Amino acid sequence: MRAPLARGAQTRLWSASPVPRAEVRAAHKESDGARKALPTVPWTSRRRHAVGARADRGSGDAFVSTRTAPRPVRGPSGGASRSRRRVVILALVVLVALAVVGWLAARQIRSPAQIAADAAPPKPAVITVPVERRRLATTVIVRGTVRYGGRRRVELGSSQVKQGSDIVTSAPRRRARFDAGSVAMTVDERPVFVMPGATPMHRDIKQGARGPDVGQLEVFLAGAGFNPGPVDGVFDSAAQAAVAAFYASKGYEAFGPTDVQLEQLRVAQADAALARDAHLQAVNAVAQAQQPATPGDLEQARIEAAASLDALHTAQLAVPTAQNRLETARAAAANAAGLGAATASATAQREQAVADADVVAKRNAVALAQEEERVAIADRNALPLDAVAAERDRADNAVRAAREAVVRAQADLDAAIGVAETLRATGPLAVQQAQVDAANFTREAQLAEAELRRAELGVRVARRHVELTRLRVRALERPVDTRTLEAIVGAAADEARRTRNIVRDLTAAAGVQVPANEILFLPDLPVRVDEVRTPRGSTVGGPVMTVTSSSLIIDSSLGVSDAKLVQVGDRVLIEEQDLGLRTRGRVAEVERTPGTRKVDPNRFYFSVIPSNAAGAVVGASVKLTIAVTSTDSRVLAVPVSAVSVGGDGSSRVQVRRGGRTVLVRVVPGLAAQGYVQVRPARGQRLRAGELVVVGAQDGGAGQGAGP
Repeated sequence: MRAPLARGAQTRLWSASPVPRAEVRAAHKESDGARKALPTVPWTSRRRHAVGARADRGSGDAFVSTRTAPRPVRGPSGGASRSRRRVVILALVVLVALAVVGWLAARQIRSPAQIAADAAPPKPAVITVPVERRRLATTVIVRGTVRYGGRRRVELGSSQVKQGSDIVTSAPRRRARFDAGSVAMTVDERPVFVMPGATPMHRDIKQGARGPDVGQLEVFLAGAGFNPGPVDGVFDSAAQAAVAAFYASKGYEAFGPTDVQLEQLRVAQADAALARDAHLQAVNAVAQAQQPATPGDLEQARIEAAASLDALHTAQLAVPTAQNRLETARAAAANAAGLGAATASATAQREQAVADADVVAKRNAVALAQEEERVAIADRNALPLDAVAAERDRADNAVRAAREAVVRAQADLDAAIGVAETLRATGPLAVQQAQVDAANFTREAQLAEAELRRAELGVRVARRHVELTRLRVRALERPVDTRTLEAIVGAAADEARRTRNIVRDLTAAAGVQVPANEILFLPDLPVRVDEVRTPRGSTVGGPVMTVTSSSLIIDSSLGVSDAKLVQVGDRVLIEEQDLGLRTRGRVAEVERTPGTRKVDPNRFYFSVIPSNAAGAVVGASVKLTIAVTSTDSRVLAVPVSAVSVGGDGSSRVQVRRGGRTVLVRVVPGLAAQGYVQVRPARGQRLRAGELVVVGAQDGGAGQGAGP
């Protein structure tokens, strides 16, 4: 068995002498078996063995150390295999690196043709849209504020037949809604009705009155179911009956004749009776004249003449009495109207000031009495403990007297406060009473004036009666001549007829009347109360309230350029996104002067009436879109970019037909909203739905078509 060779010796043998490969393999196997059978050699022994081997390399002879076990010698086949694998892997890496370098070089190096092809643009694709049939409109967009329209101040008419204090007994309520026939308020417990009409109530409507105000009243009565007779603008008996029925349906009594009218009627009836008697006497005188006169008849005629003369004197004395009464009544009425209310107010203020001053004085007295009580108590408490009984009694009496003084001062203060409060409560009543007294004095003056007219009329009638009786006496004393008596009969008949007509007219006028301050004619009903100007208890004077119509109005303004475009009647789209409002309306008014209606000095006010909107939007700011110019109907329209101008100046569009682009000449119209109205030129054809070219698409980016 061959001894194993050292590693160095094995290497030299492998490289120095040609040994057959089979022998080498066999030696390798033997060395492997021997290595397994040998014990493990320590690391230090192996190191010394390796050193010894290196020392003998130069001799070229193999040796074996007898002190350490040699390491087994590996055969040459294992190292060659590993070398071949390394070579193959290295070659593959080199090939891959060369391939990558070649690919990168090919990416960087391009031919001129390839560069030109890459730089050339892609083939463009046209962009088309269909021809539409639509309505076009040029718009102006602004914002406006919604409010109630028809704002107006309401005043009551002045009545000549209705006398009173004109005190508001029930005032209108703010935000109340008044329809035709509603009771807006009451004055002196009399109603004020709201009725439709453009002509305001400016006079009292009496029997026989004519005019548009009467026509408005009749139209309302007929519409409310109360038959006023023919609606002819004449206030006749049928209209009076309808007014009375309407008042009764509302729980009120129609206004009848006044005291003055009744007095005038009584005077006229008395005058008519005297005229009738005079006519009968004249007729009787003619009949008596035609008969022979007797001494008794002559004496009777003389007695009647004397009695009529006495009646004339009595009537003449009644005239200055009536004049004095009239002057007194007028002076009292003027004084009451001019100074009564003012005097009552001044007196009430003066008495109130005196009462308030008395209250202040009484309060000071209470404070002084309380201070004296505190001083008395302090004096009593300051007495020494060994003070005599008399001093303590005087101190107790002083405290007792001070307390009684406080009680009396407090009672006086309470009484003064009561008087002041009473005056404060009765002061306005005194002013109202003064106003009522003024109205009563005015009524008395009117009655005194009527009495004076009656006295003057009585003088005229008595004078005529005297003339008749004297004529009768002369007729009885002379031969019968009835021509004068017959003339007197004719004059008496005329007087009786005239007085009968006066009685008839006054009787008609004393029927149902409509005072001027019991009806409010308003043009737009229903209305709502926006402001109350006469609270309950106040006196009517000037506007009583401010009302608005229930219709809505939108206030806005326009710039100088837009104001030239917007016209009354233009259609308006009204929108408010937050409120969900979308409705339409029309322009109602456009101011042609800038700065009016509280808008900026460089803007023009205009208003819009919406066709349908709820009251909840009042005060909201809404968007207004006004169509200032529009086509009347749906027309052919294309985008503005689809229209181009040819070399001859004509407009044209490019239409895609059968995969080709065809030029169609058109006549453009209104342009709005990005579209333009087109009409095929003569000999050309264009229909809705056809595709027109609006541009070309290049790499995903659109380009507008040129002309």
